[in-house]
This record gives sequence, C-alpha cells and structure tokens, in this order.
Amino acid sequence: MASAGLGPAPALAIACADQPADVYTLPSGLAAMDPSHRGDVFHCAVSESMTAAEVTAVSAAYGSTTANATSGFWSYRVAYRTLRNTPSGGGAPVEGDTAAFLLVPDKPVAGAPLVVWAHGSVGIAPKCAPTRTNLRAPDPGLDSPASLYKLAGYGYTVIAPDYAGFSYGQPPGYFNAEDEAHSVLDATRAAAQLLPTPPDKVVIVGHSQGGHAAMAAQAFAGTYGLHGTLAGIAVMAPFWTSMSIWAAGDADATGLTTANDSTAIFYTMEYAYSAGLLRGDPSDGLAVFKPAKQAGVKDAMVGGECYDAARLQALGARPSDFFDPDYVSNVGFNCAANPLSSDCTQAPSTPAGDAPLWVSRWKEDRPALDPMGAPLLIWYGGMDSYVKPAWAQCARDKLANDFSAPGATATVQYCFDAAADHAGLLNAGDPDYINAWIAAQVGAGPAPASCPPFPTGMSCLVPPADL
Repeated sequence: MASAGLGPAPALAIACADQPADVYTLPSGLAAMDPSHRGDVFHCAVSESMTAAEVTAVSAAYGSTTANATSGFWSYRVAYRTLRNTPSGGGAPVEGDTAAFLLVPDKPVAGAPLVVWAHGSVGIAPKCAPTRTNLRAPDPGLDSPASLYKLAGYGYTVIAPDYAGFSYGQPPGYFNAEDEAHSVLDATRAAAQLLPTPPDKVVIVGHSQGGHAAMAAQAFAGTYGLHGTLAGIAVMAPFWTSMSIWAAGDADATGLTTANDSTAIFYTMEYAYSAGLLRGDPSDGLAVFKPAKQAGVKDAMVGGECYDAARLQALGARPSDFFDPDYVSNVGFNCAANPLSSDCTQAPSTPAGDAPLWVSRWKEDRPALDPMGAPLLIWYGGMDSYVKPAWAQCARDKLANDFSAPGATATVQYCFDAAADHAGLLNAGDPDYINAWIAAQVGAGPAPASCPPFPTGMSCLVPPADL
C-alpha cells in the first residue's frame, strides 16, 4: 500500500507485522486489565501512505480550499487498551479497546507535539469506525479524514482513535464524557509505546462530537493522566451545550420525524442507548424504548449501516412511536424541551422516565473544565445548523462559569468563521490557523494573527438546566 513517492514505512518502537484486518480482533491471553495497562498496544499494521502532493489532492476532493500540504505521511492501524467510564454503582472501570490511525509525517515539524485527533459523529455500528476508511480513497460522505490530512500534511505526528465501543463487541459510548476522555488520553500512552522518540507535549484537536471528546479530555487530564504534557485543546464546532438536547429531540413538540430528520433522531437514540449500557440499565441500554420496539431499535443503530434511515422509518413516524412514553413525557418534554419552565423532578419507578437520573447524567457528560488546565482554542461557524451560534453561546456561558474560580489560569480563545457551516470549518482557512496555533503552543512557530471574534451580544438559545 506504499505510495510510489515514499519509501518503506519507518520502523516503530514495537513490532508492526499485523495485517490491517487483524486490528479489529481482540487477542486472547491479554494480562488482566488495570491502570498500568492503559494504552497498551496489542495490534499494529502498516497501512496506506501518501506524498504531500497526494495529500493535497485528496484534501481538495473533500472540499479543502486551504494551504497545500508540505508533508506526506505513512499510516499505521493500531489497537490499544483503555478503560471505560466509572460504573454508576461504584467500582473500577472495566476494560475498553479501540483501534486508531497513527500518521507519521515524512517532513515533521521540528519541536512539534503529538496531536490526538478526536472525530465527530459517524454512527455507532462497528462498520462506522473511522479507521475502516481508506485514506487514499476520498469519501465525500465523511468529515473526519479532512482534518487528518491537514494535521499530518502540516508535519504533525497524529494518533486518531475510533473511541472504545466500535470493533470488539463492546458498548458504544456516544457523548459519554468520561468514556471519550479515556480513549483520547490513552491514545497518548499508546503513541508513547509506538514512537521511537515520542514528543513530550500533546495537543488534542476535535470537531463536533470530537470537540466534546477533546474538551472532556481537558476536564479529566488532571485526574486520569496522560503521557506527556497537555499543551492545548483546539476544537471546531464542539457540541458542548447541555446534553439535555438529546432528550428534548424525542419530544413530539420539536417536530422531528423519521422521514425528514433521521440523522438527528439517531443522535438522540445513540446517546440514550449508550448512557444506559455504560451506566448499568437492566435492559442493556434499551429501557428508554418501548419493549415491542427494542429489537428493531438496536438493529437500526448497530445492525449494519451507520445511519440506516429505512430501518429507522420502519420503527414509526416520530420518536414517540418507539421511545418509552415516560421518557418522552417526563424527560423529553417536561424537563428537557421546556428549559424556561422545566419540571425535572418526576422520578417514576422505571429508569426510563426518571428525570432526576437523566439530569445527573447530563451533568456528568458536560463536566466542568479544569480552570488550571490546558488552554483552549474554539472555532464556531456562522452558518452552522448543528451547533448554532446561539447554542455556541451556551457553551461559552458554561466555560465562563468553569473558569470563574479565583486563581484560574486556563484560557480560552474564540474564533468565528461567519461563512462556515458545520463541516465547512474543516475545509476553510480555520484548520490552517489551528496548525499555526498548535505550533505556537509548544514554541515550534510564531503565534498566528488574531482571528475573527465571536459576535457580541449573543444569548444562549437553550438555557441549560444542568449549568
């Protein structure tokens, strides 16, 4: 799979003799999991490589109109061990495992950090794992590869995890903050095992759900740890409004239909399903769905395609056709969809409609950022219909609250691309700015000029009940 313009892939610090397909099988005989095994690599395969010219060409196929790549890269598909979220009932987190891309540039930036890339929403079926993408074959239906090309094409060494829960028969962790953070932070430990000379500094970059994962990693880095020093967090359109938004989408008052809003409804399903699986619901994450619909719901989410609109529409016309009525009423409508007059006190005997339980989960999944932690750079788009500017203001309010403690040292810089939509942030000039900002954080380049500021006078559209 080597490019004609690049030589053989450089040797890593460990053997890398697996076939790419081997990466998605969990070997037997692994040592019992404990914190000392976080980041342990158990598979490594050499995969496709690309010259700088090829990186530029493929980036253009994804819609990039920004600076040409200055470096090619070799890629590896690897797999490593991590820990899932802390169980609700107490006890130690259980093992999780994730595949990842490792991209090694042929013209690395001197003094550059390790960059961890956190991807956006892709679906939760096993086939949706981002590492199953052929980097040499553009797929216009995907957003994530565009940033990999930008980062590695600039000369950064990049490790990009799928997150735990895709390839090894393990539960998905969609928007579970602690779970995402563990996968991202343990990527640095895996890179330290793989690279002959791992950088001593780390910057985490993410988009959309990946912005949520990157910001969660900032919140957990001080307690969970990582390999190296976290020097910065750079995110584009991070979804950092209240997680109550997922339950609100299931109330009929929002008007979502399976015929017109299948992807948005899948987001609400995946969050509720993951929250239940990882927090011990007795119905394996399906308690929030009507019993007669549970098998079909699971099949629609993980049975094959990433966002299977046909299977979703077979469940009904609206979310209330397949979600538990108590969940739709108590959690979705009374609590989440009416933030100015919400009633989040209803706690029936079934976990599906227990509003206080869900409020506690929403809080866990939008944790306070570390006021003494790494600095942040956050880009928003003026034409973004997924993270609307007024929703972005909700995140700004939350961060202002987090960093209001006396003596706080963490900083946040906001940038605003008025013409960019959600995916457009990946292909405009914003990634080039992020590349320069990353270099500046570690002394590998000058600070970029000021970016366009976030608009003043904005109000949070959905006042979050869990602030």
